[in-house]
Amino acid sequence: MALYVYTVTDSSGQVHKDEGEFASLPEMFTALENKGLTLVSYRKQLFAGNGFSAGRSISRTELAEFFRNLALLIHGGVPLCDALADLIEGSGKSQIAQVFGRIQKRLEEGSLFSEGLEEESKYIPRIILPLVAIGEETGQLDRTLKDAATHLEKIQEILSATRRALIYPCFILTAMSGAFIFWMVYVLPQLLELFSSMGMTELPLATRILIASVHYFDIFWPVIPLFLGSFLFLYAFSRKNERLRYFWDSGMNHIPVMGGIIRSSQLAFFFEYTSLLTGGGIHIVRSLELMQESVGNRVLKRSIGQIKEDIITGESMSTAIAQLKYFEPFVLRMVRVGEQTGNMAEQFKILADYYMNRVNKMVEAMSKTLEPFIIGIAGLVFMVIAMGLLGPVYNLVSTIQ
Repeated sequence: MALYVYTVTDSSGQVHKDEGEFASLPEMFTALENKGLTLVSYRKQLFAGNGFSAGRSISRTELAEFFRNLALLIHGGVPLCDALADLIEGSGKSQIAQVFGRIQKRLEEGSLFSEGLEEESKYIPRIILPLVAIGEETGQLDRTLKDAATHLEKIQEILSATRRALIYPCFILTAMSGAFIFWMVYVLPQLLELFSSMGMTELPLATRILIASVHYFDIFWPVIPLFLGSFLFLYAFSRKNERLRYFWDSGMNHIPVMGGIIRSSQLAFFFEYTSLLTGGGIHIVRSLELMQESVGNRVLKRSIGQIKEDIITGESMSTAIAQLKYFEPFVLRMVRVGEQTGNMAEQFKILADYYMNRVNKMVEAMSKTLEPFIIGIAGLVFMVIAMGLLGPVYNLVSTIQ
């Protein structure tokens, strides 16, 4: 596909400028003729895309807003192609306008909306596609698009809460480590050298600890970048090696405090996906297959695969979940109730909301707990530094007096 920028005239003689992707020049001529447009001039772009937006992914928030507006227009009786044209025009030259512009062209060529989305699966989450297909088949496309928008917003909320939990301690630890290294490399060696040059032999314990710390830091400081480099290399390599990535994700789930947040957010993902798909009329096995493709955590991915295999062999979902340690006992009870009442989608939605609320509460609690803890450690470290520096000065003043 090549990107063409072209100028056309319509039946009234008005001039329009536009752009689009076509496999060949004859295909562009045919597409414009079908619209009743006459080509005036064209230019083939060397690179598809629009400057810095080329290749940029579409955020879940943008996609959710687009789907919600599209559902609103369809519900109001606007034809799908016209609704897409209005939203694309309002989006300007953004990435989302380019993606749905290509989808609109496929609709005009006779493709289904779900097929157009399938072609743009690089930008559209695959878990949305079967919902749209069901909406087209049942004539409830507006409802399924609204459900998709709500789902994307909830997933973004889960991700945002998890990021907030990770960013705060990382920022604090990075700032503390930077300050500590600055003192150990630039400040303390000069001050301690000053004490040595003054012939001070009997130094306080805190000062001797500082001297030993600076000495050992001067010897072993190369270990720090080596450790960080090894850590980053291991992380990058684990993204490509499935076995190592599984152990990495498993280890992250067992980190105190942080592991609980990561685990809860993954379970919120799982039950949010399950509620969305089963509520849309998709069979539980197909729902699990789609989730297995969508989730990134390898521990959860393996658990979903095990549940799917057990259900295929004739087990109930509650029995399959009972065999896994990843899920808590009360999840088993909720799923059993859903199986008995025949209202699994509602039970999954309750569980998704529960874990989402748990993530938010854990993030708030962690920030309140970590802040005094980190400040206490920082205060203790700098108290030792202050005592180590002020002790010799106090002894020197006492000697002079």
